[in-house]
Amino acid sequence: MAAAPAIAQVQEDQRQTEQQRLENYGLHLTAGLDLLYDDNVYRVDDRVEDPTADLIITPSLEATFGKPLGRHDILLRGKVGYDRFISEGQRSKLRLDTEAKANIRFGATCLVTPRAAYRQQRADYGDLNTATENLQKFSTIGADFTCERPGIFPVASYSRDTTRNADQFDYADQTSDSFLGGIGYYKPSLGTVTAFYERVNSKRDTLGIENRINSWGFRFQRSVTPLTQIDADLRWLDVSSDSTAVGSYSGLGWNVRLSSNFVPRLKLTAETERAIINDSLIASGFAIDTRYRLQGDFAISELTSAGLYGEFERRKFRQDAALRPFAISADRNHRFGGILKRKLSDRFDLTLDAQHYIRRTDTDVANYSGTQVTLGAALRF
Repeated sequence: MAAAPAIAQVQEDQRQTEQQRLENYGLHLTAGLDLLYDDNVYRVDDRVEDPTADLIITPSLEATFGKPLGRHDILLRGKVGYDRFISEGQRSKLRLDTEAKANIRFGATCLVTPRAAYRQQRADYGDLNTATENLQKFSTIGADFTCERPGIFPVASYSRDTTRNADQFDYADQTSDSFLGGIGYYKPSLGTVTAFYERVNSKRDTLGIENRINSWGFRFQRSVTPLTQIDADLRWLDVSSDSTAVGSYSGLGWNVRLSSNFVPRLKLTAETERAIINDSLIASGFAIDTRYRLQGDFAISELTSAGLYGEFERRKFRQDAALRPFAISADRNHRFGGILKRKLSDRFDLTLDAQHYIRRTDTDVANYSGTQVTLGAALRF
């Protein structure tokens, strides 16, 4: 008898998942148009009196397709866009973002999800620290496995991720293999707790250097009340590198998110994270990234919502300074912004997004700031 509420909760979760599956089925098209004004497109130092500003126009088309195959299904998504710089035309680039996955169900609650994705985009000058173009290409192939149910269940995943850059940044080309295995426990009054071990091997293909991340930890997910949700990932990180110039790192990592709707029509979200970042343009190494974010979203009406956010990020770089013309060992990034959304109809949305960003480094190089304002429109078919 004690197991009945737990089974009922799982059945309710499955019904919600089933509803999401039904919403994803069929072919859906979304046409978008973004107008982005950036008053510092080259991320030049604040000492420059007149940084280059530009308007970037990005038309896009996104298609999603879902098809059921008995208990299983396939889901496809593809988005293509073109960033057109009005003044700095040489920066204009094609943008792609595609994904394919399948949900294969067996037994009472077991699920295997093979997945693949490809994305390409123009690198931000804030990562390059120099006014040189770089088109980055990212690909992923992998699979996830779980048998979530009341009591104990297994989880596992594998992912192979590649990053490719322009020739002058080929030192940052990277291939990573990630392995995760763990044991989960689910109880409605407690939530879901998962203990895991994860291993990430990241090879710099051009340099012949490998960085390795071992992490042990647990994840916790729970709706404390119908209005409050907690998601927490705590782990111990052990990072090593073939390069003596990069060195090693050991320390605590986390990703904690708390969201609440305890004030009517207002959703507050607080997040904090410390992680090892590999996919960046850091010379041969990695970054220890610590981030804090606070956001509030207010539903003005059924059709209009507004939000404000603030974010602070600190990165400490472990890299081989000989590969770059100057060495930045740490930086701080601040972002403050607001978002206004208006739903004009069931198919047509407008979004206004304004953000001010500030970067400060531990040297006098690449200290910059600027403002971005984006007006976006989306039409669904």
